[in-house]
Amino acid sequence: MSKWMLVLALLGGAAQAQQGIEQLFLIPPPGWTIGFHDTKGGTDLTEMLPPGQTLKDWKEMVTIEMVQGKPTMDVQTTLNARLEAIHQGCPDVGAGPAQIGVENGYDSGIRAIACPKSSRYNKGELSLFKVILGKNRTYVIGRAWSGEPFDKDKMPVPASTSEEWLAFMGKIVVCDTVDRNHPCPTPTN
Repeated sequence: MSKWMLVLALLGGAAQAQQGIEQLFLIPPPGWTIGFHDTKGGTDLTEMLPPGQTLKDWKEMVTIEMVQGKPTMDVQTTLNARLEAIHQGCPDVGAGPAQIGVENGYDSGIRAIACPKSSRYNKGELSLFKVILGKNRTYVIGRAWSGEPFDKDKMPVPASTSEEWLAFMGKIVVCDTVDRNHPCPTPTN
């Protein structure tokens, strides 16, 4: 196990991954729990699921991937790499434009990716990814839907779901308990 073990604690509805003073602040959707967590090399991967869903038959999922080490790619390149990885299992992948900016003093970006029909699972998947480049880690958070194959030109989820996902991603912050340039939010119940 690496020296920066992932600590995921549900405190007042907030999950925080801690390494020294840099933290990922993420409020999981109500009732969601950790379905999987593993550390391999310098990467921690956590998958969260809503009540009643399992890793074998999920319809919605949140993934939290944290790669240790000073980021080696910029936000656009990291989002493009995610698109390429999905494209390998989905020949007809579609993606929206990346929205790149700075949040809480860290480079970040968000992008939607649609796989109308996965060649591996024969299901459609829709994902929204957020990338944040911390000082010592790259954070990739994904929110995904899986279901029946769909037409790439027609969203498989209602507009309210897209709005909910964007609001969820908007609340995810990397912060630093000491550096005033990266203030941490206060958890609310």
